Amino acid sequence: MSTTGATKAYDQAYFDKWYRHPRHRVKSAAELARQAAFVLRTAEFVLGRPVRTVLDVGCGEGQWRAALRRHRPSVHYDGVDPSAYAVARFGARRRLQLGGIESLDTLALRNEYDLVICCGMLNYLDAAALTRGVAQVARRTGGVAYLELFAREDAFEGDTDWPAPKPAQWYRDLMHEAGLLAIGMQCYVTQAARDRVSALEHLETSA
Repeated sequence: MSTTGATKAYDQAYFDKWYRHPRHRVKSAAELARQAAFVLRTAEFVLGRPVRTVLDVGCGEGQWRAALRRHRPSVHYDGVDPSAYAVARFGARRRLQLGGIESLDTLALRNEYDLVICCGMLNYLDAAALTRGVAQVARRTGGVAYLELFAREDAFEGDTDWPAPKPAQWYRDLMHEAGLLAIGMQCYVTQAARDRVSALEHLETSA
């Protein structure tokens, strides 16, 4: 849910509202479980084996860790978030580091991960930060990246205190420039790994 932004307070009140409040929460536990299962299985289909390593960027309190470990109890999970509250409270137990999408190259992380997750946070970034951040995500992607973004054409709800979303094609071109190949449902592989998917599984851009 969080980004590198310094203007928004990602404190306990923020997470209580958007993660737990029955009226305001972005998704229920059941919705997160379905989303995590889908993303995990998609990555494993592409890899042809179980996912062993996960990087969760903008991880908030690290909720994806438990959702993924229900399926892969031994998966190595690293979370990165700029919320001092979340890292202080959950960092040691859930392997969360203080940082953001633009600081991945400076953190103690693995060179590559089977699965990289950016869920509920990319829309908070302005165009320049998103461009720089996605490039760093691409360098860490050894399997599949799940990059949840909402475009101008979409209907969305929840905490929408974002910069105005760009058209969908703008985001497609951004991913292409970062070396990421869309395979549908917000999932991407690197251009170097395009032979892992068939021609009809990937979505070419106009770039």
